[in-house]
Amino acid sequence: MDLNSFLRQRRPRWQRLSELLDRVDNKGLQDLRPGEADELFSLYRLTSSDLNLVQTKTASAGVVDYLEGLVARAYAQLAGSNRAGFFRSWWMILRHYFPAAIRTEWRVVLLSTITMVAGVVCGMAATWGNPNNAEIFLPPEHLAQTPRERVTALEQMEREGHTRIGSADENVAFAVYLFNNNIRVGVMAFALGLTFGVGTIVVLFFNGAMLGSLMVLYLADSEAKFFFAWIGPHGSLELPCTIIAGAAGLMLAVQQLKQGDQPLLAKFRAIRPRLVDILVGESTLLVIAGCIEGGFSQINEPTINYWIKIAVAVVLFTALIIYLFVMPVKARADDDVS
Repeated sequence: MDLNSFLRQRRPRWQRLSELLDRVDNKGLQDLRPGEADELFSLYRLTSSDLNLVQTKTASAGVVDYLEGLVARAYAQLAGSNRAGFFRSWWMILRHYFPAAIRTEWRVVLLSTITMVAGVVCGMAATWGNPNNAEIFLPPEHLAQTPRERVTALEQMEREGHTRIGSADENVAFAVYLFNNNIRVGVMAFALGLTFGVGTIVVLFFNGAMLGSLMVLYLADSEAKFFFAWIGPHGSLELPCTIIAGAAGLMLAVQQLKQGDQPLLAKFRAIRPRLVDILVGESTLLVIAGCIEGGFSQINEPTINYWIKIAVAVVLFTALIIYLFVMPVKARADDDVS
């Protein structure tokens, strides 16, 4: 390769890249116009290719050092900007757009809530009349022992120092398992909205029925305090997340049922920003709920008094309601928060 000819041809774009980077160093990427930002990224790729050619085709250490420095500067700006942009977007969704979207879509959130509450009532009624009906709603592991036997065994383990989660690694592994299980329910509630909402209604109702049936078993066995102390801390976030995922599914159903000549994909695109905001916010809350369920929820008396756990649940749920419906938020430009 003729190094002099190569330098004459490529030096102008290296100089242009250096000029753009100087501006970014002084004033940030926001100082660049959209076309200049595209140019910066294109020049970064081309200069990276030039560096590869110089390293393999020539032995010019000076040119290699210059291009390595230029490429490193560009990478640092672009990679740092991507990371900062991701966290900034995530924060804006959590702080503003997620609760704003919930308020905009309050009707489907209310319908989702009513559906789950109806399931809870149905599960309670069916199990209260005949405890054997719990087999319809609950998996076998919840029926292997009576609630009193389970509580007695757990409290005895706690007194002996044999907690269910014995190490930080076990806590993380259990939390990840719980998160995967919870996100599966959320994804089902959302995705089945494509069945004109029928599948979403079924998921919400059945999950409510499971909760109602389990509650009756513990109430009937005089273990109500344990039940609310066990379910409350993580359930104060997890159950609303299921409702929110169901609301997102019902948003899809509403678009399917909406009259008009507009194609279905166009209807979905119209609500896409709010859907993304809702799913990002709901997933973040599920991570928090999984961490609570994997650790704090598994600690029993005498280590932690059950009333303390119930109080934590009340505080978490109250904070969630204030966050979603009371705190001032900024909606996206095309949203109406009411």
